[in-house]
Amino acid sequence: MALLEILCSGILNNVTEFENAVLIGASIRQARRHSGLSLRELARRLDVSAATLSAVETGKTRVSVDRLAAIGGILGVRFDALLPAAIVRPPEQPRWGGDDADPNTHFLPNEWRRFGPSSFDPVLAAALAEMVKTGYHGAAMREIAKRAQMSVPGLYHHYSSKQQMLAEILDLTMAELNTRSLAAIDEGESPCERLAFLVECVTLFHIYRRDQGFLGASEMRSLTAENRLRITESRNYQQWLMTKQVDDGIAAGVFETDRPRQAARAIVVMCVSVAQWYRPSGPQTPEEIARDYARFALDLVRLQRP
Repeated sequence: MALLEILCSGILNNVTEFENAVLIGASIRQARRHSGLSLRELARRLDVSAATLSAVETGKTRVSVDRLAAIGGILGVRFDALLPAAIVRPPEQPRWGGDDADPNTHFLPNEWRRFGPSSFDPVLAAALAEMVKTGYHGAAMREIAKRAQMSVPGLYHHYSSKQQMLAEILDLTMAELNTRSLAAIDEGESPCERLAFLVECVTLFHIYRRDQGFLGASEMRSLTAENRLRITESRNYQQWLMTKQVDDGIAAGVFETDRPRQAARAIVVMCVSVAQWYRPSGPQTPEEIARDYARFALDLVRLQRP
């Protein structure tokens, strides 16, 4: 275990405590789903409550090295596969863009550009649709239950409150966005490509997951203070990723903006706002819009072309 402690500390010290929790939680959830274990069954084998394990998977609670190793042993995955930026997918599992797409799956090259249906369970899918239609406060539990084709008591069996549904939707949304973003950055071979790919990724996400993007933009105020803080930190991490690409390009001498923070913030606002106006009947495809936005972003940071 001493070697694992050294390995873990060396990797985890490079990112913030919050980033660790979100990314490790997402990888645990992915590995658990691929193993076929329910959250309750994994919690039972770990001798912890289901609520504790749920908090770990959503990044609300940190997990110790010993516990992470135990989870890996139960799920049959290597310890390092549960570390940030090391989220793995068994080769037999479906890939992004398929009918069974999973938002916490690892990517083969270019797969971060592919979007299949959301992996939300029927209750969360119904809650998302109803909240987009009527707003969080206007969404009645009986209407959500009707959309999910279950009784109201059945609904409460899965989620204790409408607040839990909203928080889970936004937690899963940010976990998917951050996972895709890391894959897009990793595919770039230069500062220019890494920024362009990240812009493409965030833009495509807010087109193909526009209901989730719309809900995130309009209902942050409806979250409890604890949930709002956690999800705000996850969004801040997304902003940090964009800022880092701009900073790296400046350091490499290929970008020359004298206001990198403002430029990175403007790029993110441009990308996420597409969820507010995009319509499938419009003249451009999502991919065309994403490529345009990548060019706009490079112009904004004054890419030095040879």
